[in-house]
This record gives sequence, structure tokens and C-alpha cells, in this order.
Amino acid sequence: MPAEQDWGNWEMDLDQAYAHKIFAGKTLEETMDLFEENVIERASDLRFMPPVPFRYYMLAFRNYVLSERVFVVDYEASDAASCFLDLILEKVEKEAETIRPIMDELIPAAEYVAANQTKFGASVEIYGSFPEKLVRLRALYKTDA
Repeated sequence: MPAEQDWGNWEMDLDQAYAHKIFAGKTLEETMDLFEENVIERASDLRFMPPVPFRYYMLAFRNYVLSERVFVVDYEASDAASCFLDLILEKVEKEAETIRPIMDELIPAAEYVAANQTKFGASVEIYGSFPEKLVRLRALYKTDA
């Protein structure tokens, strides 16, 4: 779990302060409830975290997406899967140094999500093609490495 100093000067940024309020001090298991309550908002919170908390809680997000809990609410699975892939892509594009240390742990989950778009109930018309996002992710990550 990230230490308080890993959050840096979170008080100086409203988005970081909110992410800190929601996530700080929570275990990986405790965050499962947070993602289940509102996965879109929690994925957004991850965007604003400093590197160490981001890496820790991004793995919690991965755990949630891969769990059966993601299917409890009908629309949740599609939103979770889409947010997960999009957040990985965004970080690889914009903050590769932040996400690089956990990419080997995220890639298998991204592959699973991309191969199971139908299982997640994610319409291509609404969420785009998960396999195409995976191809883009692999290309970006390869050039980043």
C-alpha cells in the first residue's frame, strides 16, 4: 500500500486531493467496493494520482476487471473493460514512465479484455473495438520500451 509520502503534495491539486480522499489507505481488496460503486469515476480518479499510488491502485483496477464482481451490475462490465483499456492507452501515450513498471502485469489483463469484448457486453458501436485498442497499445508500448 502506498505510504502517505508517496502521494506527494496532493493538497495542491483538487483532483489529486479527491483521489487521495477516496483511495488513500485502502487495500487492494477494499478498493474492489470502490470500483463496484462507480467504475467510471474511480478510473478517472486513477488518472490524477502520483506514480506510486497510481501503480498500486491500477493493479486493483485490473483485479476488479478480471473478477466476477465486474458482472454484478449489467452495464458495469462494459464500462469497466473500456475504462481499463483506455486508461492504459492514455498512460502509455502520455506518461509512459508512470505505467511502465506495471505493464507486464497489465498486458495479460488487457489481452483478456480484448479477447472477451462480447463477454463484457461492450458493443463495438459504443466502446470501439477492444482488439484494435490492444493492437494500438502493443504498438505504443513496443515503441516506448
